[in-house]
Amino acid sequence: NARAVINTIIPIVKEFNHLGSSPCGHFEGIMKSYVEEDRSSSFVNWVGPKWETPIKTSNAWLKSRRSENAEGEKLWRVHDKLYDLNKFAAVHPGGEQWIALTRGTDITEAFESHHLTNSARTILAKYLVKDAETPRNSPFTFKEGGFYCTLRERVKEAMKGVKRGPAAKSKMFADSYAIATVLLASLAAVRESYVIAAASAVCLCCLTVIAHNFFHQRDSFRMFYWSLSGFSVKGWRISHSLSHHLFPNSRQDLEITMFEPLLQWTPKKDKTFIARFVSWLYSPIVYCSLFHSQWIFRMVLNPEGILDLIPLVLPAAMMVIGNVSLYSAFFWWNTILVMGSFCFCCVGLNAAHHHPDILHDGDEPRNEKEMDWGIYQIDAVKDRGEIYGVFPLVIVLFGDHTLHHLFPTIDHFHLYNLYPVLKQTCSEFGIEFKLVSQWELIRGQFLQLARNYTISLKAKSS
Repeated sequence: NARAVINTIIPIVKEFNHLGSSPCGHFEGIMKSYVEEDRSSSFVNWVGPKWETPIKTSNAWLKSRRSENAEGEKLWRVHDKLYDLNKFAAVHPGGEQWIALTRGTDITEAFESHHLTNSARTILAKYLVKDAETPRNSPFTFKEGGFYCTLRERVKEAMKGVKRGPAAKSKMFADSYAIATVLLASLAAVRESYVIAAASAVCLCCLTVIAHNFFHQRDSFRMFYWSLSGFSVKGWRISHSLSHHLFPNSRQDLEITMFEPLLQWTPKKDKTFIARFVSWLYSPIVYCSLFHSQWIFRMVLNPEGILDLIPLVLPAAMMVIGNVSLYSAFFWWNTILVMGSFCFCCVGLNAAHHHPDILHDGDEPRNEKEMDWGIYQIDAVKDRGEIYGVFPLVIVLFGDHTLHHLFPTIDHFHLYNLYPVLKQTCSEFGIEFKLVSQWELIRGQFLQLARNYTISLKAKSS
């Protein structure tokens, strides 16, 4: 198993280090860190995931989350109470999967941010089992009258009369990009054109981003557009919705830890020269390999049966629509996946989270013991001015990112209308909210890779 492999590698690396020829230095320590308990460097009492293997998967993260909630092994924790949602899972409006995935974990942040109205809280009370005896492993609060609860009440009022679920325009964009991806992929194989393949790859990237809007919400067939890239809806509901969205830029954020040690965005003092600067050169290789690596790792470590075959829709379409050979379809499909993966990472990794002015684990937060969850989100996210209010760009470029983090189940189409209440609430609580340029975030992402010093947000505390 993976632990045995690591235990075999460490002595070899130790000898390699003794020769003084290790290019990265202290590689043994890096490998050992993969089988040890992670811990936040920003919040004093926040314990991070307990990784048992160096490959940081969604399932491994969930296993660690369950170990934090030992007293409620088969229960769901919300704040300081334990609930039994087994009988509720089948009738959960958002779909059974959300309940099944989170069994045995603390779902406080997910519950609070995914439910605007009080009806969910009324239903939850019916399934109460007992009070929790141990404190939560989280520094985040949802106090009445606090920033997030105040903002949520105002958003609830602003959303009155708005139909729940995906907006018609979001559906139209999703279906249009799906058709364009398939047709352009088939045409690329027929014409043997890299230009057309690149166009299909851009459409696949855009489709993947759009599909992410759907897997945040209740189950629908459009959420599986996400899987045309090789990604897993189930896996990313864990790594993105439950990990990254709730705990951005922390040690509980899989979108930070799963790229390590190749891409290290946290400001570690002992970050190597390779991690700080050479990563600028090899990061495009990482970008190009994400679609393939996610699909392969999943099929090997956490196969999902027939759902693993969804990416094959593209080469199958090439053969049926374009009447090309299996070899040609295979070649052009992989070409499109590599290009699409590069495009997706260029968009996603430069969209909102990585910049020397943005809070990352290791930096000094406003309060190192406890903090309003909504304020933490604002400190860990920035929005781009160029796409502000432009829905065709917002839906394909992870736009309106701050509001999306705060209210992930609200369709992207409606987020722009919530800016007035966000700005009003930020002003009342003394929280700065300002837009930056796309170029500043691209530049900042590389500077963040190089950053080995910490910043303090204590002066911003309200």
